[in-house]
Amino acid sequence: MANKRLMIIDTDAGVDDANAILMALSYPDVEVVGITTVSGNILVKQVTVNVLRVLKVANRTDIPVYYGCEEPLLGVRKSNGIHYHGTDGLGDVPDSSTLDKMNLKDEHAVQALLRMSRQFEGELTLVCLGPLTNIAVALRIDPCFGTRLKNCFIMGGNHQGRGNVTVSAEFNFNYDPEAAFIVLSQLQAPTTIVTWELSTSHSLPKVVYNKLRSEKTKKAEFLKRIEVHSLEFNKQNDDDTFNPCDAIAMAAALDHSIIIMATRVYATVEVKGQYTSGQMIVDWSGQLKKEHNITLITSIDDSKLLQMMYKTEEE
Repeated sequence: MANKRLMIIDTDAGVDDANAILMALSYPDVEVVGITTVSGNILVKQVTVNVLRVLKVANRTDIPVYYGCEEPLLGVRKSNGIHYHGTDGLGDVPDSSTLDKMNLKDEHAVQALLRMSRQFEGELTLVCLGPLTNIAVALRIDPCFGTRLKNCFIMGGNHQGRGNVTVSAEFNFNYDPEAAFIVLSQLQAPTTIVTWELSTSHSLPKVVYNKLRSEKTKKAEFLKRIEVHSLEFNKQNDDDTFNPCDAIAMAAALDHSIIIMATRVYATVEVKGQYTSGQMIVDWSGQLKKEHNITLITSIDDSKLLQMMYKTEEE
């Protein structure tokens, strides 16, 4: 692993997660030392199967996978993302072939996160693509967990009060708001957030998406198949674009030059509001007098993102 950038991916393995994972694996200078799974888009058992499917497409079944938390911290499971990702999280596209489970580890995801943070102290980039339950539990066990990370990139939350599952909350933070609150409050690692509004403002128009998925590679054809359900869902909601969500967070982690505008701010997560539970609260005016705890990306380079998505499809 000498001279390689080390990464852990924490995921709930929906369609956009698959894009992000394949993107990370397309960079030869990046070593994904482990993938941890968590309930979110679907329950963690199916999430883990989905990760194995994605690794198989990438011919990277050597990467260890760790089964993570099945329930949110308070055990109140929110409605999941089957309306968007399909009942299996990958667009309900069946795969009858045998999956390689050799690197599906017995060690729990939380313990794996803690162990690897010590093993590779100061070297690990953590990319969080789903609810933050695993990360919050790791912090509860070892409050110094985040101090051993090089940095952390999170897809989640919102900075304009626009929700996608409630009137004011984004799915990942809403699924386990207490976990999101703990992570933003206590991680103590350089943390960058890609919000729901950022991803919607950089969705791919249908003509651009169609050209992207016209590539005749195994990865492109896999992604095109699993994305049909999500595209149809968007179309039924008068949205004829493809939202890359998690791929944007991964792109920012892989190549910081994709970021055009970002700002350091203090942010927290509402856990009690009748209508606002799970909403990320950004202290734009500094009224809370709190030290800035996140970097919030507000604009990215669309052309560079598209280049990275093309790279994802390469064999």
